[in-house]
Amino acid sequence: MIRLLSTLDQAVGATRPGWRWLGEMSLVLLGVHLAADRVDDAVLRGLSAAGWLGPDGSPAGAWIALGLELLVATRVAWVLLLSAGADAPTWQSYKQHFSVESVVRPLFWVPTSAAGAWVLGMAIEDATAPYIGAGAFWLGLLGAGLAVWRLGWTPLRRLIGGLLPPKHRTDGIAWAPLLLGIAGFAAWYGLPIWGLW
Repeated sequence: MIRLLSTLDQAVGATRPGWRWLGEMSLVLLGVHLAADRVDDAVLRGLSAAGWLGPDGSPAGAWIALGLELLVATRVAWVLLLSAGADAPTWQSYKQHFSVESVVRPLFWVPTSAAGAWVLGMAIEDATAPYIGAGAFWLGLLGAGLAVWRLGWTPLRRLIGGLLPPKHRTDGIAWAPLLLGIAGFAAWYGLPIWGLW
């Protein structure tokens, strides 16, 4: 029986990297999805202002936002897989790997993971409010903080440490407008900081 439990423990332990990857990916995708909910409105307004949509064109913004969301999700999954075994970054290694990609990664990851954590925190608050009342806000805040620390900060260090030597300093420029645009929407609409001042 002890041998069976030990084998089971080892088998479960071997799946840990996959669960970690799934958690990190899920946190960022919550932030990306929150941003995409606003992107579809912006796309629709832009297309309507340009005269490219009639009154029956309302689904177009949602489909475009969904396509952008899927593109970003594919990119995030790929980059997380590539940096899975990366060491913690040093300033020297960052300078050696400096490129557009090295700037875009943290500028994308920080607001989208923070927005995803805030969504998670609000879900915790909503789920626990009927049972613990005002304490639900603080529980949600704690959950969001733990998510940022464990699923946001830790992979950010790996993403920076896993940068490959660039062929050109412009490596990553093709993805930059999309990733930074989504990050901007996530920061503007997904973080509870704009009403503080």
